[in-house]
Amino acid sequence: MSAHPPHHAAPPTGRTPTVRAGGSGAATTGSRDDDHHDRRPRDGRRRSVTVVVLAVVAVLLALVAVGALLPGVPGLGHLGAQASAWAVWLAVAGLVVTLLGAVALLRHGSVARVVVVCAGLVAAVCSVVVVTVQLRVAQEHEVAVDIAEMFRVSQDRRAHDVDVTYGEQDGVPLGLSLWLPDGGTGTSAAAAPVVVLVHGGGWTGGHRAQAGTAAHATWFADQGYLVASVDYPLATATTPRWDTAEAQVACALVWLGQHAADHGGDPGRVLLAGDSAGGNLALDVAYRGAAGTLAPACEGPVPPVTAVSALYPVASPVAFHDNPDPLLGADARRYAETYTGGTPDEVPDRYASIWPAVHVTDVSPPTLMVHGAADHLVPAAGTQQLGDVLRTHGVTHDVVLVPAADHVFDRAPGGVGTQVWRELTARLVPAS
Repeated sequence: MSAHPPHHAAPPTGRTPTVRAGGSGAATTGSRDDDHHDRRPRDGRRRSVTVVVLAVVAVLLALVAVGALLPGVPGLGHLGAQASAWAVWLAVAGLVVTLLGAVALLRHGSVARVVVVCAGLVAAVCSVVVVTVQLRVAQEHEVAVDIAEMFRVSQDRRAHDVDVTYGEQDGVPLGLSLWLPDGGTGTSAAAAPVVVLVHGGGWTGGHRAQAGTAAHATWFADQGYLVASVDYPLATATTPRWDTAEAQVACALVWLGQHAADHGGDPGRVLLAGDSAGGNLALDVAYRGAAGTLAPACEGPVPPVTAVSALYPVASPVAFHDNPDPLLGADARRYAETYTGGTPDEVPDRYASIWPAVHVTDVSPPTLMVHGAADHLVPAAGTQQLGDVLRTHGVTHDVVLVPAADHVFDRAPGGVGTQVWRELTARLVPAS
């Protein structure tokens, strides 16, 4: 009887055994699939949030850009007019948003993606329109605008070179800062024209070294001018300064007449310039000086003003006080009443005294006034009316309205309005 040999297991072949359903391998594979499926909803949610945020940004850009073209709309028009000085950047932002929205729309259609594209296009187109009409004004006045400069975001300014005290008011010293010509070297062989800057601030604030004034001072000094920026007594709720501010600016001119040559300046060529309330002071002092009715607060002759240039000036104090703007009208009234000590009905003689048009004569100096057409704080109508008075007297003058621009449009260091004002001002009294 034969015995059967025992059955032995087959030797290993080196192959990985197949794991059937229910094994640990299946669990691992399923876990990976679950993670993959979990990530897709999360990625989709992130993309949706990104698109919504982009849509909000696009709509805001569009509203601002549209507001620049509709300055009469309260709130929206104020925001747009202020932003118009940076219209080139609004256009760039609008184009970027439009491109991002278009890429997203090509991947997957949705209402939010359509909103991004449409709003971005509106922002870009409206901004380009603003830039175009502003450039047209520059072209009409033969100002070659530096396009690259329009994208500048920081002001180029340097500290003053000389600081002096030219006078005092009620025991408080009044200062004057000088920026020497030729980039601060003051080494030009020929005497430089003198640019005198009178800062703005509603007659109640500001100072001679504030950022915008210092930026203009730096620019003019770099063009070869001796630049002086002057302080003057500021009004308070208890102390109006309508009768002292002009006299002190005149006193600063007296000091310059005596000392400008010591710093490379020509006191026989004085260009008086100011912005906002400072523009009002510059116009009044220039016209009263020419008319022989200017009384400085200190002893000495006032050098004649060769020309006067004003940025968005308070050319009509009464119109400024009566500004009907729903947002800024109250500020205008407060500034005017603090400076004069009352309303036009209460102190009409004071308002007449600080109204430049009253002091215009046939011998008034050449005048430049550059004003934002959408100025909500200081309406441009007053500047246009003063232009009419100058025309009646045969005074050489130029009134430039910058489309869509609001008050202090020169806060954009390379904006069209900034470049136009600087170039036209320099033409009044060339540095060389």
